[in-house]
Amino acid sequence: MATKIKEHGIGIAIKRSKKNIFIEVTMLGKLKHEDYQLFVPMIDKALKNAKGLEVDLLVDMRGFKGWKLLAAWDDMKFGVKHRNAFDKMAIVGNKKWEEDSVAMMSHLMKGKSKFFKDRDKALAWLLK
Repeated sequence: MATKIKEHGIGIAIKRSKKNIFIEVTMLGKLKHEDYQLFVPMIDKALKNAKGLEVDLLVDMRGFKGWKLLAAWDDMKFGVKHRNAFDKMAIVGNKKWEEDSVAMMSHLMKGKSKFFKDRDKALAWLLK
């Protein structure tokens, strides 16, 4: 009998061009505090090195299952700390609450944010 593995974590891709940094984050499973302990320093370092560059973010939440309590707190702290760090942010998801969250938080951010159900459309919006 096969055991079902419950994967969780935050995948990160950081791409750089002459005038732009593009960060793609994939949230998978039910996130834990330890996931943020790995994730946050990487993003902090990328943003520190991005002085003078446009920084765009794509967050793919299609495999996301929620947070453990401390991870939810970590996510909120990260969002508040970096709410003005991104010029454009695209959230890809498949749940109504994710779409509603983007609409609410867009008023708290310096940059533009938009919700998508399709990753390719999100990417096209970010890159135009």
